[in-house]
Amino acid sequence: MRRGMMASALLLMGLCSSVYAQEYRFTYSKLYPPLKHNLDAEHSDVKVGLFFTNFATKQPCAIDKAWMEKEQHFENLSISDNGEVNIPLDSNLRSANPLLYVHTQQDARCDYSLVVLTKNPLQGTVDYAEIEQVTEQMTTMLGQLGGMFSSWFAPDVIGVTLEFKGNQVSHIPLSDGRFISVNKQGKALLKLSDLSQGVTAQLDVPTQRVMPYIQK
Repeated sequence: MRRGMMASALLLMGLCSSVYAQEYRFTYSKLYPPLKHNLDAEHSDVKVGLFFTNFATKQPCAIDKAWMEKEQHFENLSISDNGEVNIPLDSNLRSANPLLYVHTQQDARCDYSLVVLTKNPLQGTVDYAEIEQVTEQMTTMLGQLGGMFSSWFAPDVIGVTLEFKGNQVSHIPLSDGRFISVNKQGKALLKLSDLSQGVTAQLDVPTQRVMPYIQK
């Protein structure tokens, strides 16, 4: 039970909200500590990203606009196609500590969280070695996010959660004739064990996000 609670805390970093979204406000100094791990060279394939998720559909919410400001200084923040709010990482910004504002869609309840995910989408033929490399980096990053006690309660990342936009994909074919199902929220669980003994997965469309699949 404690392991499951720790895994959830690592993924959400205590930033989940149950209010109906309109405008969110953050201080830069609060977001910088977890996001600074994106600067580590050992994380060549994974990162921490800020997202807002539609409570009903479990898909990323549409972001109307996002920006940061400090007195007379103002800067718009870009939004990736997968809904990630891109925050520049700079120690000078941390010292200045500007306020960050995010406006989400008005017709949905949006929960915000810091998520560990791959830097790039997956597409085409995916094999064991590729997923193993990603999961090892995810495990390391989750351990760093967990702090000093992470070695005691580190989550077991046994694969990846593949997320696709809308209803683009219903299943993922494996080279041995099996299929991985994709649920109504556009998510599929691909375990390392699914790709043992040379089995590969075929992704005909690019993923929206690739996140850890943690042993429960």
